[in-house]
This record gives sequence, C-alpha cells and structure tokens, in this order.
Amino acid sequence: MNCKNCGNEFEGNFCNFCGQSSKVTKINLDSFFKEVSFSVFQINRGLFYTFKELLVRPGYTVKDFLAGKRKNHFKPVHYALTLSTLYFIISYLFGENTWMNETIIGISEGTKDFGNGIKLPSILTWFSEHFAYATLFLLPIFSFTSYLSFLRFKTNYLEHIVLNSYIIGQQAFIYTIFVPLKKGINSEFIGLIPIIISIAYAFWMFWQFFDKGSRIKNMLRSVLTYILYFIFCLILLFMLLIIQKN
Repeated sequence: MNCKNCGNEFEGNFCNFCGQSSKVTKINLDSFFKEVSFSVFQINRGLFYTFKELLVRPGYTVKDFLAGKRKNHFKPVHYALTLSTLYFIISYLFGENTWMNETIIGISEGTKDFGNGIKLPSILTWFSEHFAYATLFLLPIFSFTSYLSFLRFKTNYLEHIVLNSYIIGQQAFIYTIFVPLKKGINSEFIGLIPIIISIAYAFWMFWQFFDKGSRIKNMLRSVLTYILYFIFCLILLFMLLIIQKN
C-alpha cells in the first residue's frame, strides 16, 4: 500500500519512512473521536509546522490533512484549544477583555434600555471566564452553518469541524497579536481590526478549500456562513433567556 502522508510504498501498520499509521481514513465519527482522544490531553509535535502552513496556504493545508497527510499536523480540535487558551492567558496578563467578554458586556449594556435591564444567563458569564471552552462550544454551531452554506460540495459535517477548528485557532492567534496593541493604543477602532482580519482569514480559508465552481458564489456562501452563524447565536441566546425565566 502507499502511505497517504508521504506516498511511500510499504507493508504493515506503519509507514517505514514517515511513521504514519496505515489506518488513516476519511474523517468519520469513529476516526474523529480517536483523533480527539489521542490529542486533547497531550502536546504532540507539529504545532509550529501547522501554524506556518495555515498561515501561507490555509485551505490547501486542511485539504491535505483530510486527504490523509496527518503525520506532521497538530490535531485540529487541540489546535483550536491551544491557541484559544494562549489568547485568554495573554488577555488576562495585559488586563484586556477577550472578544467574547466585549460581546457579553455589549449585550448587557444594550439590555439596559429595557427598564432595569435583562439578567443574562449565568452560562454567558461562565463563557467569558473560560474562553477556550466557549470556543469549543461554539465550534459545532459555526461548523453547522458552513456545512449548510457549502452543502453542494458534499463535505461531511465532521470535516467542517476540522476545517473550522483550524480557522478558530488562527483567529485566536490574530486576536492575541492585537492584545498588546489595544493596551498601548487608546482607540476604539483598534478593536475592530482583528475582527476584520479574522473574518477575512476565514474567507481566505474557504476560498482555497472550496476551490471548485463559481468563485463569486463561493464568496457569497462564505458571507451566508456568517449570517447564519449570527442568526443561530441569537436563537441560542433567546432560548437561554427563556430557560432562565422559567
């Protein structure tokens, strides 16, 4: 057989050239949970290699991973968790709010127009204090919206989880870079820059990953992904408010 990672022809359970398992398959429920269980609680190699590849060729890198070239890559969910944790730690050290803190504060301030304000669900406070876990909670929602938007490409839902895990990891790094800048530059505009860049990065990832068909339609699908994500998050917030009232 030929190794899916390096193309070497070999026999047995592991490639004798790069060491990748011969049992690498298309991402499905079984393989996905094996990937998670083997990586979430350990630091494995490939973090800097994966970061570099996602920086210069994001969509093609994820296509390689899904095609079976996984030996040198940091696992997707672990990548999102690691960089989200880094962003939270740097924000804490600089005394700055994460984007989730800012969002929750904005919602709280906005509800003050309704009398004494609406008491936000306690889970939102927990999210603001546990950013990395909150991003993992939102990951399935964002992945579902991209799955719906790009349904014609027949990429399964778990492959969208992989794709968006890497997006979230890189976006967390973008936010991390701007934490000290926000501290040093007293401007509300500086907080918008990482948001714009992170969304642009997601669009770039989708542009490379979904490189078939009409480019214009694919760009509109990227826009639709964020519109659906916003709607779903509003629905989730509304449901949490109803549950809290009851």
